[in-house]
Amino acid sequence: MEEYLNQISGYFSQVPMWPLVLLFLVLTFARIYELFNRKSRVNAVKDFHASIDSVLVGLYPEPTNWPKNIDVYLSARLDVMEELVVGFKSNIRQQDLSAYNKDWENYQRFCQEIRDDQCTVVPSDSDHVPDSKKIFYTLVSNILRHAR
Repeated sequence: MEEYLNQISGYFSQVPMWPLVLLFLVLTFARIYELFNRKSRVNAVKDFHASIDSVLVGLYPEPTNWPKNIDVYLSARLDVMEELVVGFKSNIRQQDLSAYNKDWENYQRFCQEIRDDQCTVVPSDSDHVPDSKKIFYTLVSNILRHAR
């Protein structure tokens, strides 16, 4: 065992130290960069959730203030939502990007097709009409699930 230790100490006495110092510095900077990115992502997720909540106040997560002209209301906020969704896209992992885009397209389609009469129809037992408020909740939740 002492022979191995002598070999290792002999190696370090003859090898220049600058490559090891350089490696240590690179690893240190990589760790700092990773911590910075992690903190930035956490802040971006918090800001994204807060922004969505402020744009859709009264509609999401609970529809406490569902407006009379929902189609006009959602259409007026569609540009702001698009700005938020596109701005957050850089924080989405590459493998999740297509699902994120699909969830956003589903939300856009819903906002363009929704009408007030779809929200006020009371479904009968034989004719089941999906609740637009539940669909809206699901669509927004699908977008926000990418911001974890």
